[in-house]
Order: sequence, then structure tokens, then C-alpha cells
Amino acid sequence: MSIRMILAACALTASATAASAQTTVYLGAGADYGYPHSGDEQAFGSLIAGATFDLWENMGLGIEGEVGEPIGDGGDGRETSRVRGLFTYDFGDVTGIASLGVVQYELGDETFDGETFGIGAQMGVTDRLDGRFEIMRDFAGDDYGTNVTTSRISLLFNF
Repeated sequence: MSIRMILAACALTASATAASAQTTVYLGAGADYGYPHSGDEQAFGSLIAGATFDLWENMGLGIEGEVGEPIGDGGDGRETSRVRGLFTYDFGDVTGIASLGVVQYELGDETFDGETFGIGAQMGVTDRLDGRFEIMRDFAGDDYGTNVTTSRISLLFNF
């Protein structure tokens, strides 16, 4: 699945729902921990931007982009980028999130592209600030070093 296909699908979703749905635009930061099948574990700091659109009573769709930079000396120095489509379901105090998208790793001179999917939960901390925990699975290459499970805790500011 190419990044262009995901972006096109998300743009169509956004344009189709934006006129009739409540839209939430947000920016945030996350602390990530990446654990590959083999190779070095890595801690990341991620910047996150996205928008969600309420479709029905408890369900929504969204799009999110992010970039991650390694933190500290451990790991292999992998830089990450993701573009994901989100499906949300409001359970009341907690919103469940499922995601599917594309990921890109930059490891030195090499670039690896692939798919990512994840699950998570988000809840309000204040009127404008949400906390989120999620687990993402990336398949970005033919080896076990680029197939990574990432856990993230993040704070998102809602505009």
C-alpha cells in the first residue's frame, strides 16, 4: 500500500465528512519504545498532528501524521514517519482507536517503507488535553530488524 493511496483515501474521507461532522484538530508529542524482532531496541520522541471527524453517535474517522526521532545513545538510530487512518469509537470516558497506514524508517543511508497498524485508547485530561496509550506494529522491510512493535504514551492538544 503506497503513501499516496493512504493520503488520497484520508483526503476523501476528510472532505466527505468535514461539512456535516464535528471535527477535532490536534497536535501532540509522544514517548515511544520500539522493540524489533531482532536488533536494537530504541526510544523515540514523536511529534503528532491529526484530525478526527465524528460520523455517527459514537464512531469517527481520522487521519494522523507523525515523525519520530531517536532519544539517547541506545538503539540503531532509526528515524520514523507514519501516516495513518484512524477509526475511533467513544465508550464514554475512554475512546478506543484502531489504525492502519504506512510507515517509513530511515536507518543511516537506507530507507524502508511498509505498513503499520495499531490499537489504543484515549481519554480527556482537561477540556483541551487528551492522553493516549497505543501499541503499533510496523512491517517495513524483509528482515526482522525492521518489523517493530512500538508502544507509545502521548499527550494531544485539541484546537
